[in-house]
Amino acid sequence: MYPAQIGYYKPDSLGDALDFLEGKDAKVLAGGMSIIPMLKLRILRPKYLVDIGDLKELSFIKEGEVTAIGATTRHRDLASHKIPGLELIQETASKVGDVQVRNMGTVGGSLCNADPSADYPAVFTALEARMVLRSRSGVREVDANEFFKGPFSTSLKQDEVLEQIKVRSLKGYYQTYKKIVRRAGDYALVGLALAIKLDSGIVKDVRISFTGVDEKPYRAREAEKALMDSKLDESKISEASNLASRGANPPSDSRGSSSYRREVMRRLLKNTLEGILNAS
Repeated sequence: MYPAQIGYYKPDSLGDALDFLEGKDAKVLAGGMSIIPMLKLRILRPKYLVDIGDLKELSFIKEGEVTAIGATTRHRDLASHKIPGLELIQETASKVGDVQVRNMGTVGGSLCNADPSADYPAVFTALEARMVLRSRSGVREVDANEFFKGPFSTSLKQDEVLEQIKVRSLKGYYQTYKKIVRRAGDYALVGLALAIKLDSGIVKDVRISFTGVDEKPYRAREAEKALMDSKLDESKISEASNLASRGANPPSDSRGSSSYRREVMRRLLKNTLEGILNAS
């Protein structure tokens, strides 16, 4: 199927893009890896596309205690850039889609698409990132956990653009992203983003976020509570893994049943924590 007829606008600057978006039935295009398939299926039928993919002012990685990542930064650039204290981002970017997707797709496009099985939403939720949203009326920041509202739904308003993502350094944390897929390049059946800080074997902080198991990224708060200020051992790992798998609402579809996804969640978290325990 081909997209319905759509107007196309390529702005010279972010300000130009914001001017055009105001009051119009328009969608923002960056890399196109998320929005083009939805246009072809006519799930989306905007009157205009506003192509910000080549705006250099939105493509950057500025390191610091709080790192800022521009919304049109390509997956390939994040995959080749190690950010001290945020190694989780590089690892995740290297696992997004296939080579074509990594070359063309953008971090902002993936986040704004809010696919329940995508990689970045769970990762930036675990990192407690803040989304910087800009419109002609001003700028606002939204926590990642509040940004994602449901399947393919965010708190981004019609006249807003995701400008950048801010992430505080997690120096000293074990960080990893693991996902189960049927084939290389597929969306995750279940994905796990984990960041944990240990001090003499005691859990001082932990963030556990899953993709593919609910309508939006699932932060396993009860599992985190079970681990906090406790010694990381087999008993605690088992308890946390069971709590994490019980708290989500996984879908059943052609790729796997809800009960199967729960078991994958449990084992994925258990195996990952055991790996950290053995390495610490």
